[in-house]
Amino acid sequence: MAFGLLVETYLPRVYRVAFGIVRNREEAADIAQDALVRAYRGIRRFDPSRPMFPWLYQITRNLALNRIQRVRNREVTLVTDSLVADGRGPEDVAVAVDERARIRRAVSRLEAQHRTVIELNHFQECSYREIAEMLAIPVGTVMSRLYHARRRLRSALEEECGES
Repeated sequence: MAFGLLVETYLPRVYRVAFGIVRNREEAADIAQDALVRAYRGIRRFDPSRPMFPWLYQITRNLALNRIQRVRNREVTLVTDSLVADGRGPEDVAVAVDERARIRRAVSRLEAQHRTVIELNHFQECSYREIAEMLAIPVGTVMSRLYHARRRLRSALEEECGES
């Protein structure tokens, strides 16, 4: 597959994956470009009997998670700037930043299989069918994992509220 065709076909989806994780347009664009370059260079490791996007998803996700440590502070700044621009006061900004951080912490504590389906469905807005294709599992398994992930997430958030 020529690099241009790879980019043309997958860049928008790879970008959405990266953006969903890092929540920064410039970082997401850099990660998407890096992911496609890495995929192209490592194309010999790709199993052509399998769909391409799940492989690209893994590459992109790994790059984004590796980079997220460097964007944590920037993310808080972007949320704060956005809320201030919407006319919210410092107290509203602080509450929104805390709430977002609380949700991210709770999601990060989920088991990998549950965290992945939550990220794909709620943050990436992927359909059940898309998630099933990416993870190479039946749609019913996606639905079951989402059900259990949401229950565990709700429980984790309730526990955290009780600790406050």
